[in-house]
Amino acid sequence: MADLYKLLKTNISNELYKCENIGKAISEEKYLEDCLIQEENLDYIEESGVEFNGCYFKNVILNECIFERIDLSNVIFENCDLSNVNFSDGSIHRVEFKNCKLIGANFTGCSMENVYFKNNVAKYSNFSFSKIKSVNFEECNMESTSFTECNFNKIAFSYCNLKLCEFMNTKLKSIDFSDSDISGILLSGNELKGANVSALQAVELAKLLGVIIK
Repeated sequence: MADLYKLLKTNISNELYKCENIGKAISEEKYLEDCLIQEENLDYIEESGVEFNGCYFKNVILNECIFERIDLSNVIFENCDLSNVNFSDGSIHRVEFKNCKLIGANFTGCSMENVYFKNNVAKYSNFSFSKIKSVNFEECNMESTSFTECNFNKIAFSYCNLKLCEFMNTKLKSIDFSDSDISGILLSGNELKGANVSALQAVELAKLLGVIIK
């Protein structure tokens, strides 16, 4: 079983105010703090450099929204649909994504630290060119996700579906894949050097790398 890393706890106030019109607040303020965003649907919003600090998103749908260079600090997303959201070049620190849909989500070029992904469907998402430190992925469906040219530091995958994921030019040393599905992963060279895999995975990876086992 892959061990998860101890992360800094997301700091959310017990006294959040409810934001009634999140779309208007984003366009006018671009900075929201200590607010609860619940049962909201946002469609096709495009705003750059938006900041959320100490906010709780619950049952929120962000439909085709573009938030490039977003700044998320001490934020929780729970039961949200963030499919195809664009958080590229964002700063994402002390954030939790729990029971969310992240299909096709764009996290390219992000700086992530102390982030927890739990029980999410994140197929076809893209984390390429990101700096990812102290991040746990637990029981997530990440099939066909791209982690190309990422900088990993203290990353854990526990019981994740990583089928057909791309890890090209991303060093995977010390990452434990033994309880995740890594069948068909895409590599360009020796990215797996120093990674931990199960005996069965080692056989499959040998075939992928063209090794003949007799």
